[in-house]
Amino acid sequence: MSNETVVGSVCNALSKELKRPTGFSIILVILMLGAFGHLLQTIPQIPVFVFGKMIYGLVGTVVAFISGTIGLFITYGFYRLKKIAWTIGFPWLLFEIVNGFISLFIFRPITLSSLNIIATSSLITSIPVLLYILSKKEYFIC
Repeated sequence: MSNETVVGSVCNALSKELKRPTGFSIILVILMLGAFGHLLQTIPQIPVFVFGKMIYGLVGTVVAFISGTIGLFITYGFYRLKKIAWTIGFPWLLFEIVNGFISLFIFRPITLSSLNIIATSSLITSIPVLLYILSKKEYFIC
């Protein structure tokens, strides 16, 4: 029997023993909404923003798909209380916050109100999730 099997079973047992706080359910819903919001941006007419720059077309669709996929991966990892989700989720949420802040307050678009809504929703979903997972880091053990 390999050491990885023992460690994996110990982690699974520890994850099952831990009772998720109620806030995790709320955070998971918020993350799912954010991930689906990114996936909605795969529609070519909806622009994707990266640090205030709007990206349309195929490149925008690819960026939105990658962002949505990362969001779903992180959400699933948070659901399973995986340490890798916390490790990847923390910088990803920081990126989302900085991206939304820069796009909303520094490089403000003049005519696109949809971009304002997207940047605001990015901030609304990322800030509470980041603050919550920082306070619950001890739950991500394996």
